[in-house]
Amino acid sequence: MGTFTRAALLAALTLAGAARAEPSPTADPPLAPDPVSPAAPRPRAFDAIGLPMVNYSTDLGLGLGLVGGAYFYAPGHEPYRHALGARTYFTTGGEQSHFIRYDGPGLLGPLRLEAQLELKRDLRMPYFGPGNRAAPEFAGGAIPDRFSYQRTSPRAWVRLRGHPSGRDHPFQLWVSYLFQTVDVRARELSLLAEAPPPGFEGGRAGQLGLGALWDTRDSETNPSRGGVLEVALRASFEGTFSDHDFAGLTLGVRRYVPLGSPALVLALRAVLDHQAGDVPFYDWAQVGGLSAAEGIGGMSSVRGVPRARFAGNTKAFANLELRWLPLSLTLLERRILVGPVAFADAGRVWQPAVDNGPWYAWHPGVGLGLRAVIGAAVLRGDWALSTETGRSGLYLTMGHMF
Repeated sequence: MGTFTRAALLAALTLAGAARAEPSPTADPPLAPDPVSPAAPRPRAFDAIGLPMVNYSTDLGLGLGLVGGAYFYAPGHEPYRHALGARTYFTTGGEQSHFIRYDGPGLLGPLRLEAQLELKRDLRMPYFGPGNRAAPEFAGGAIPDRFSYQRTSPRAWVRLRGHPSGRDHPFQLWVSYLFQTVDVRARELSLLAEAPPPGFEGGRAGQLGLGALWDTRDSETNPSRGGVLEVALRASFEGTFSDHDFAGLTLGVRRYVPLGSPALVLALRAVLDHQAGDVPFYDWAQVGGLSAAEGIGGMSSVRGVPRARFAGNTKAFANLELRWLPLSLTLLERRILVGPVAFADAGRVWQPAVDNGPWYAWHPGVGLGLRAVIGAAVLRGDWALSTETGRSGLYLTMGHMF
């Protein structure tokens, strides 16, 4: 939900005509903040905003919440000196996410410091078992108790990011530390209780992260050219206060190609994530990197396929979107670009000691969507179909998928 939270604040700041529509500190920030002219007028040294959140997905139902941010400005500090954010969020599908966050660009010389405290709770977290052919008897629809469990995860993380070759250079490095405790409650007669996997008992999950990326996009929120290359490592062991010893590697690429005009863009993303060691089952569906995703299945990996439908130590997925914004409207003296999107997604997993099927056994999803771009904010509506099962999904949220 990080993209949605950031986009919601950007939309509100844009429509309200605030001093600047800067990236929100309440979610994972953009990979490389757009430059802001130091000569821009600064009507005040402080901005604050709060607003309701509303979204919907077939997987999680209707989502409602409140989000707020406060920005403290000072000469020589861009885009702000300090920022604080907070969010409380519930869905009718049983997910909860509540956090407070700090963001300090340039707080430690050229380094950006970010930190967050969060409570995540999911009353119906999916679990279909490991591998690319897990739970073949489930064809779609509402997830029954047999394939879900309850998970609660208080967590805290801190991250340092910097541009070793200069602020405007595309090369970035980051290092992070995450600590969480995971409480797992299996339902009676569920698959999780029937065949307990590693991590069934929950416990501590401390993790170190390190990453590098090369970002040449012309825009953070609605790019029309350029791309992002990312490599990220993560490791959990006794020294990080983890009950499980394992490591992960994430490789990601995103490309944006204008087709004769910035209004017509071909967008592509490919991600490969591999973990090795004593990986707890609640990490099988997690993808590392700054733009973390959940897969395989759901609004962040393969639309149309149920959330976290397939999970394993190794995950791969790809997304292709044709974005067209031919209409330009005006609302409250703000320009709004509107247009359709056609997309295709596909993904699969590999898990040791289970039948993962042949190499070409990918799980696809196709669909159509609508986008509205208001300043730095993007409103997204997608309808997707799993061509494998005929199951469809609807996703109404904010921010491009990638």
